[in-house]
Amino acid sequence: MNNLVRAFLSIDIDDQALLSRVSQVQQRLDPQAAKMKLVEINNIHFTLRFFGDTPITRINQIRDQLEKIEIEPFEIVIAGVGAFPNNRRPRVVWIGVTNNGQQVQDLKLEIDSLLNDIGYLPERRKYTPHATIARVRHVKDSGKIVDNLEEIANETIGSMTISGFNMMKSTLMPTGPVYDILWNIQ
Repeated sequence: MNNLVRAFLSIDIDDQALLSRVSQVQQRLDPQAAKMKLVEINNIHFTLRFFGDTPITRINQIRDQLEKIEIEPFEIVIAGVGAFPNNRRPRVVWIGVTNNGQQVQDLKLEIDSLLNDIGYLPERRKYTPHATIARVRHVKDSGKIVDNLEEIANETIGSMTISGFNMMKSTLMPTGPVYDILWNIQ
């Protein structure tokens, strides 16, 4: 048995009505502007920390460390569509958080601080709460993709309550990743 797990921490979107709304936004992405792979609707989540291949013993150590977090439930509004690194050269198309995004960032900072205590250095990139909805393989028409992303930039998906997060196992398959919850912190 392989004792390595491809792991990450996530806030999942469990509400089917929200996921349906995300799917509607995905369908508005212009396939004439860029070749994209849409993220499977049930795989859409807000990543808090990606670990990559991690020994099971470390997964358990991470859980023990993060169980110190006490989360007071809060509501976010999922809204806004954007791209990394930018709309002209998108690699990732995402949906964002417009209400209480700072609370998501604060949770991420608390996670990073506790992980630092067990040898995980904080990530260098500034954290922006987002959920990837598509990965861009290549841009066919940069003007068209900019127009398309600007057209859906202010889309509102809806609101959800955050009361915890999950440690996820990602198994890469030819059809795409399969995610399983290993444990959660509430």
